[in-house]
Amino acid sequence: MGKGIELSFLKSYGAFSVEAEFSFGIGINVILGPSGCGKTTTLRVMCGLERPEKGFMRCCDEIFFDTGKGIFLPPQKRRIGIVFQEDNLLPRLTVRENIEFAAKKSGRRFEVEDLIERFGIGKLQNRYPAELSGGERQRVAIIRAIAYGPRALLMDEPFASLDFKRKLGIIEFIRELRLQIPIVIVTHDPLEALLLADRVFLMDEGRKVAEGGKELVREYFRGVEEIVNSPSPPATS
Repeated sequence: MGKGIELSFLKSYGAFSVEAEFSFGIGINVILGPSGCGKTTTLRVMCGLERPEKGFMRCCDEIFFDTGKGIFLPPQKRRIGIVFQEDNLLPRLTVRENIEFAAKKSGRRFEVEDLIERFGIGKLQNRYPAELSGGERQRVAIIRAIAYGPRALLMDEPFASLDFKRKLGIIEFIRELRLQIPIVIVTHDPLEALLLADRVFLMDEGRKVAEGGKELVREYFRGVEEIVNSPSPPATS
């Protein structure tokens, strides 16, 4: 599959289990579904934080795990970038130092200066995380994940803590990245899926129930796009 990801797994939690198959290509893949449906578990399995009872994962033509063959690559060897709901920046390091830390950790040569210039955060580079807005912190967290030189980029509800204006700013930022790797984003918000996705995967009760393009969101959540595109009602006195 080249630079894409093939994933099939079963992870059980007592009476509840998550079992699904995915094929994520280069571009933005959105896993959409309600809270508790297995979206975050899927990401945790992909990055190696959860070990499934059975299944396999192949990324960039390398096997990350295969329970049938006894293969399980530890998280630090998978080189997957992760962005959580909370930015998880190192509080005692400046923006620049956070990015430099990730670049050194990757073991690859990345020009931090180029990243800072490319993503327009020169004015922020000497600030500490506590001095940034929520949107700025999340933007830096994404750049830090890119500095790691990931084979894939996973984002777990990356807009959950942002107000609507900052959310739109980060969505536009992600759309403009144009990374030639699979980006997998989980969300419960159909509007985010409409604005972001190249490919949509619907999950419910631990299973993938459908996949397709943005038309899938329009079909399952009728009225969302109409609300977004409808003119504002006249003001009333």
